[in-house]
Amino acid sequence: MMRFKLLKILSDGHFHSGRELGVALGVGRSAIWQHVQILRDYGLDIYAVSGRGYRLSSALEWLSEAQIMAALPASARSLVAAIDLHLELESTNTYLMRAQAQPLPTGTVCLAEYQSAGRGRQGRRWHSSFGANLCFSLVWRFNCGPDALSGLSLAVAVAVAQGLSSLGVTQPELKWPNDLYIEGRKLAGILLEMSGESSGVSRVVVGVGVNVGLPSAIDERVDQPRVALNELLSTPVSRNRAAAVLIGAIVEALARFDKEGLAPFLPQWRQWDVMVDRPVTLRQAQGVIEGVARGVDVSGALLIERGGETSRYMAGDVSLLREVTMPR
Repeated sequence: MMRFKLLKILSDGHFHSGRELGVALGVGRSAIWQHVQILRDYGLDIYAVSGRGYRLSSALEWLSEAQIMAALPASARSLVAAIDLHLELESTNTYLMRAQAQPLPTGTVCLAEYQSAGRGRQGRRWHSSFGANLCFSLVWRFNCGPDALSGLSLAVAVAVAQGLSSLGVTQPELKWPNDLYIEGRKLAGILLEMSGESSGVSRVVVGVGVNVGLPSAIDERVDQPRVALNELLSTPVSRNRAAAVLIGAIVEALARFDKEGLAPFLPQWRQWDVMVDRPVTLRQAQGVIEGVARGVDVSGALLIERGGETSRYMAGDVSLLREVTMPR
């Protein structure tokens, strides 16, 4: 598409005149201006300066299947069946959940430079600018029913946190069941969608969104504190390298979960659990529950103490209450 050909030229982060761009693409300067407006709708910061032309606020690194495959940890390469890269999708999870994607083998990874309708937990939107962050999903099959996978989201969250730690992130905070924060600001989110019979093979699509960069053009669409990976590192990380590290960590975690369950992931979860022993609110369809989080049990259920009694919860949207003194 013309807009992406234009973006390829602008990706170097330098100024390019309207005339230069028009000659390169075989269109007039007015058409260039129109395509720039379209690209801005993708959340891209594009400067237009009279006499100088157009430039991105910073250079853009495009994702590459070959670079990601080459950068995968050796222990994970045999677990990744294929990498399917798209410029634009509605959602990588939606793409892999559709009927035509059902035959794809375990370990197939789908990435998109841009999602027009990225999805998070509880029906929330995941907003991301073109080429700024990481948005990917992968398929995995388990020889068990969905009921046996109750702790899988925690295992994936631990894997993502471990991958980010290997890139230089310190003190990740895990929020049940699978969000990752740094000092109260969201860095990454995870969405698991399952299909299968109560007994037999389960097909799981694991979706991951990681803030790598945060262009100002996307700020007004986001309603919560957030942080970008490159804000946390002394040297900006390659998106291709970050994708390879995270995909490798996740597929190895899925393979281990298939053999050992949640148990080997619990010690790390408990180390990074940001909610343990703090007042929380859990919102469910049946109502709102307030109490003190007491960690998770061996199945990954959230434990909440209320009035001296502790109950377990398998679903809901949990958030921290304002700090108050509550007896243990």
